[in-house]
Amino acid sequence: MRNSAIFLAILLIVAFLAPEGHCQRDRRRGGPAVRDISVLGTEHFSEKDVRKVMRTKESGYFSTKRLRMTTLESDILSIVAFYRRNGFLRASAEVEEIEYDEARNNVWITIRVNEGSQTTVRIIDFEGYSVMSPDKLKKAVGMKAGDPLNQDAIAQDEYNIYTLYADAGYIYAAVSTRLAFGEGKVDLTYMIEEGDPAHIGRIRVSGNRRVGEPHISREITTEPGDLFSRKNVLDSQQHLYDTGLFKDVGIDPTPATEDSGLVDLVVKVKERKMKEVNLGLGYGTLDEANVSVGWRHRNLFKAALLFNVDMVLGTRDFDKGLTRKRLDASLTDRWLFGTRLTGGLQIYGEETLEKYNKGNVVDGEYTLDRIGVDAGVTKDFTRTFRMTLAYKHEFVEIRNPSWNVEDEDTLRIQLGQEVNRSMSFLVERDTRVPFFNPRRGSVLRLTAGVAGGIFGGDNSFTKVTGTWSGYFLTYGNAVFAAGIRAGYTEPFGKSQETGVPVYEQFYVGGTSTLRGYPEQEFGPGNFVLTGNIELRIPMMWKITAVTFLDMGNAWESIDDVSGTDFEIGVPSEEYALRRNTDVKYTFGVGIGLMTPVGPARLDYGFRLKRAIYEDGSREPLGQFHVVIGNAF
Repeated sequence: MRNSAIFLAILLIVAFLAPEGHCQRDRRRGGPAVRDISVLGTEHFSEKDVRKVMRTKESGYFSTKRLRMTTLESDILSIVAFYRRNGFLRASAEVEEIEYDEARNNVWITIRVNEGSQTTVRIIDFEGYSVMSPDKLKKAVGMKAGDPLNQDAIAQDEYNIYTLYADAGYIYAAVSTRLAFGEGKVDLTYMIEEGDPAHIGRIRVSGNRRVGEPHISREITTEPGDLFSRKNVLDSQQHLYDTGLFKDVGIDPTPATEDSGLVDLVVKVKERKMKEVNLGLGYGTLDEANVSVGWRHRNLFKAALLFNVDMVLGTRDFDKGLTRKRLDASLTDRWLFGTRLTGGLQIYGEETLEKYNKGNVVDGEYTLDRIGVDAGVTKDFTRTFRMTLAYKHEFVEIRNPSWNVEDEDTLRIQLGQEVNRSMSFLVERDTRVPFFNPRRGSVLRLTAGVAGGIFGGDNSFTKVTGTWSGYFLTYGNAVFAAGIRAGYTEPFGKSQETGVPVYEQFYVGGTSTLRGYPEQEFGPGNFVLTGNIELRIPMMWKITAVTFLDMGNAWESIDDVSGTDFEIGVPSEEYALRRNTDVKYTFGVGIGLMTPVGPARLDYGFRLKRAIYEDGSREPLGQFHVVIGNAF
């Protein structure tokens, strides 16, 4: 808790002192504070609409916005451009008055707008086309009959029509427009010169020193003789970036010879450093302090193989020494067996100090050792949809429990070594943009696995999990995020009596599931259900404020879940008796600082259900959480 308070203090210093320094620099510039901006002459749009396009802003309770004349002059041009984008071709704007107070510390600005009349589109037509159908051309343009005339939108439509032709091989197509004005209306005609189709000639590669040309050429999705396609060129460029071998990729179409109809593709690449060492220090609620060391080779054996070796050491309690040790090595081949399948092989070893709270065991701990091999094959069907088939062979040992396992009332885990063999299948659809801090899109993951049975091993069980998270951009660039997770596991065969191993069951609590409670506070269970909603509000610089609501729990069986578990208004005394089965609800606030590796977050979760126990003690109000990355 003390470390969390220190981290919070650092964030508050960054959030409040850095903007203050910015304000001091503004004062040294001598600009007066803007108290009010009035816009006169508006009819079609409101004053608020006009002020939105201005960089000059009014001061508020918590921020002082200062006048810069160069910015105000630029704002006048922005207002005129705004009107003309909405069909007011003769609109004009000017600064009518700038009023200062006696000390010239504050200023009131008046802007006058002359809107003029609006011009709208009456008819949209196309000329010169033969290859494309009218329906395809209509779908390519954003302008519609009745829309205000917008020169920027027309330019975008010209580009859209060109890309339609370029994707079909007509790289030399040209698009222009003709406007016919009359009585506040305009007839818009897109004039197309299709030209002749082009085909791929030679494909040349330059700039590569350590990456072999075959490893570059195989990422190109077109071949000599194919009809030129702009889409294929862009896809090829993205495939080369995805290899991780290059920091810059350019593919330039160049006419082969005059009137040949052939286009050569010149692929220019700049290679990244193939070897690198990574060092990291971190702090979080799960492993309060951790250090990581890694070594990476992006082009092992000059075969475009990615090889990683990583070690992580962490502790959540310095009195207990290291509570997490992990070493793993992985090898990835993006062209397994010469096909567009991604193959992965990972060897790992891990020792962790695990929590256990179940039955008569309270605040129990045990040591979990895992050594294993993962092998998987992934097929990317599109840039957002993929499937993975994976096999795991793992040696597991549970040792050093902190309670007496000879007592039948507290015997909940199976000590000793076990061998697990399992196969899993993953389906994933990921449309998040951007990846580390999404502002829109969603991610859906469905996983089904089976251990034991025909694969052998000491445990036999099935496991199914599903997660979904969605991100929606709202007013003021705030992001509304929502997520849900459900999972179920069940033993079969020889494991029906012993059950699913404790380390393969589900847990709830902590930074990514149920803030306000310690990590893995609830569980282990064979069924899990969690839900999260969050509003992420940009504040200043790289600071984001967050408010959230979490819910969830882990149950021994899906049959143990009842409708009463979801009640919020449960008396504290009654809740103390059913705490382990009720759905937990928490709400809270947080602050985030954007870093190169994602947002650094400090959250505080308040428990909406707090039990009062027989001795009169009450559950804590909540808990701080510190972590790198979003909760979901």
